[in-house]
Amino acid sequence: MPPAPEACAPAPNRLCPVDDAAKDPSFDAYRQQLRAAVQQRDEAKLLPLIDPAIRTSFGDGGGIDDFKSSLSRTEGSSWTVLEKVLSLGGSFRGEGEQASFWAPYVYSNWPESIDPFQYVAAIRKGVFLRTTPAAAAHTVGTADWAILELLPADTPPSTRNWLHVKTADGQEGWVHTSDVHSPVGYRAGFNKMNGQWKMTAFVAGD
Repeated sequence: MPPAPEACAPAPNRLCPVDDAAKDPSFDAYRQQLRAAVQQRDEAKLLPLIDPAIRTSFGDGGGIDDFKSSLSRTEGSSWTVLEKVLSLGGSFRGEGEQASFWAPYVYSNWPESIDPFQYVAAIRKGVFLRTTPAAAAHTVGTADWAILELLPADTPPSTRNWLHVKTADGQEGWVHTSDVHSPVGYRAGFNKMNGQWKMTAFVAGD
């Protein structure tokens, strides 16, 4: 059995993971089904778990057809994005039958005092800060669940999976996008409809 991940100790400029799913056993069971369908890339199992009127943007459009279309895109596949979102916990809002659940915790628990468009959160312990946007670059430090300021960066398409960031103590470096998440990045919302949990939103931006 692999060792349990290290706990995140609360600290200034750190966003520790939160996952409240177990507070509602019916939602916890639903999410397990959802995760399995996503991990298997099984559209037939996934779609019954989705609200036919799912919100997929803040403008026109949306609905199950738009959601299905996003799953088949060769670039920026929603399968990959959704799998990451579902792996990052989340929180309930409201109570009783009106309660909703939002994932990931980076969105649902983001501090109101920090500009969500100017910062991202490291989503694990030991996220490497590198001197340049390359996996082979030297490291200048690590970020443990840290809230990181985004810095301007003009980079070629080959480095688009990297972000130039700065820590609260002023250390600058590059992080891979797989190691961080934005509070205005993709998030998923869930509501109980006729006694059954459904994904009712899968959106990004604000």
